[in-house]
Amino acid sequence: MPYSYYNKLAAKDKKIYRASDKISSVSLIDANQLLPLVREVQNALQSQQQAKVLHSSQALVNKLTQQLGVPPIKVKVLTSRPHNNYGELHGLYEPVAGKTKIAEISVWMLTAKRKQVVAFKTYMRTLFHEVCHHLDYELYKLEDSYHTEGFFKRESSLYAQLILERHA
Repeated sequence: MPYSYYNKLAAKDKKIYRASDKISSVSLIDANQLLPLVREVQNALQSQQQAKVLHSSQALVNKLTQQLGVPPIKVKVLTSRPHNNYGELHGLYEPVAGKTKIAEISVWMLTAKRKQVVAFKTYMRTLFHEVCHHLDYELYKLEDSYHTEGFFKRESSLYAQLILERHA
């Protein structure tokens, strides 16, 4: 966020923001264990079948959260991205809203205007972005999840470990 955004935060929120900014990576225990699941997501997107994309995305997120020792996340894969004059929504994280509910991630697999399957790398960045919001709450115990420089570094850390060099 721009510096002016930071200045508008309350002191408590500035502390959370700074704490988030200091965390620059996500340390996976075994990235190689996750690679077959990443390939399943890639194949599912190529199939253009929503059910397959959902199943493979959920399997990857389940194993990822398990490795990191955080509570599970329910993944929802929706079709066309919602959009308005400001752009398209790629993903959405909804934190736990009660003791029995688990956090949810929504990701969209089709572009808003052309209704084409999104590129694999774009889809994965979105999925990792939403997972990072979950990690902010559950792994790093932050009271809020801000889009800090550290947040985007964590997203890129997951991407580099699981996508960048393996799917160039």
